[in-house]
Amino acid sequence: MRMKKPAYSSGNYSEGLNAGKAFDGLKSTRWASKYGDPQWIYVELGSVQSIDRVRLFWEKAYAWKYKTQVSNDAVSWTDVFAEANGDGGVDDIIFAPIAARYVRMYGIEGATQRGCSIREFEVYRKIQ
Repeated sequence: MRMKKPAYSSGNYSEGLNAGKAFDGLKSTRWASKYGDPQWIYVELGSVQSIDRVRLFWEKAYAWKYKTQVSNDAVSWTDVFAEANGDGGVDDIIFAPIAARYVRMYGIEGATQRGCSIREFEVYRKIQ
């Protein structure tokens, strides 16, 4: 989805690198977390959607160990993907369609001590 939606994170390195920057459709902007592990970022889709794909465009501070999770209440999260040896770049994650209102990247361990940074976080609806 390319529409701007409310985004939330575990914390931002600065106000100019806030969670919304990962969902603005621009790869020239980015979200950067505060330093340390774990870190997370999620988007609210506005309503329950059937989704089946997420693309993460990492900055140099990527999570090498993370989960992609979904929720309908932003409290209880369900794992749809787990990465245990990521290498940054672009992660194109395809999974069985699932109904969700919220989609989160939960960074368990970053590749650097600088937390996580994502240029763009794309969520795709299942096309009927």
